[in-house]
Amino acid sequence: MNLLIPYVHLVKHQDPLFSEFTYGDASRRAKKLKNDLNKGDYVFFHTTIRNKKYITAYYVVDRVLDTAEAVKDRNIVAKYKNPHIVDFLDPEKEKYKEDVVLFGDPITSRVLDKPLLFDRSLAEKLSLSIKFPEGRTEDRSIVSATRAWRELTEKDVEILLNAIKSSESDIKYLDIILSTDEVTEIIEKDLENFIEKHPRLIGGNLKLIARQLDTDKGRIDLLFEDPDGTPVIVELKIDKIGRKAINQLRGYMSWVDKETHRKSRGILVCKGVMPAFEEDFKKLSGIKIYRYGWELKIEQL
Repeated sequence: MNLLIPYVHLVKHQDPLFSEFTYGDASRRAKKLKNDLNKGDYVFFHTTIRNKKYITAYYVVDRVLDTAEAVKDRNIVAKYKNPHIVDFLDPEKEKYKEDVVLFGDPITSRVLDKPLLFDRSLAEKLSLSIKFPEGRTEDRSIVSATRAWRELTEKDVEILLNAIKSSESDIKYLDIILSTDEVTEIIEKDLENFIEKHPRLIGGNLKLIARQLDTDKGRIDLLFEDPDGTPVIVELKIDKIGRKAINQLRGYMSWVDKETHRKSRGILVCKGVMPAFEEDFKKLSGIKIYRYGWELKIEQL
């Protein structure tokens, strides 16, 4: 059996946890995962981004384990940080009679480089029989029809994989001559990797919470937490920045504030500030700006 599963972004409870291709659930849905999924089945995950539905990842099922059994394996406990595993080990957390963790195959499972728009055109190719009545927007019809888990046929899986391939066909990789924009994208990823490994350069003892976190405001590059629990949002810009970058970061901060019920801090790492905005940026509150060099040295402005 193949599944289409919705999820929402919860900063403090990331599940599915795409960085390790795991997904946990409890009670009735846990039974369905354990009893109906087989090795090699597909599970597609979708969420709402800017009021549109997108498929953002898929797992090829490796195994589904009872969480109570999974935590007995020292290798699993050491490697995986899915909230169901972490919470099961916490004596103060509530335990469910049925609680399982799905492990996706780490080779064939994917987080999409480009989220796939789940619109009417795609929906009508699938066997989901989604209706689009007059007086209701197409997006609302899709949301309503996919709020619960939906089963997918083998043909559905083929359609989705082909749609993903087609959507990403315009993404060129390193063995192709790169445009300026594509080189920029790669440098941003390098910068992101560098800061993830060396967070002390932008603040002491920061703990990474999420990377490339989808929100209804856009995708947050890096989300950290400082020792007192304050969320720290890091936005990376390869060029010099102006007011647009600040407004984008403020949008992310507002979203995180609502999700965590904590006042967040913002950090922009960029090549510098456009001269017209230098004086304005000196008066910023709650946001720090750091400049990088081509040797990936970072200094605060």
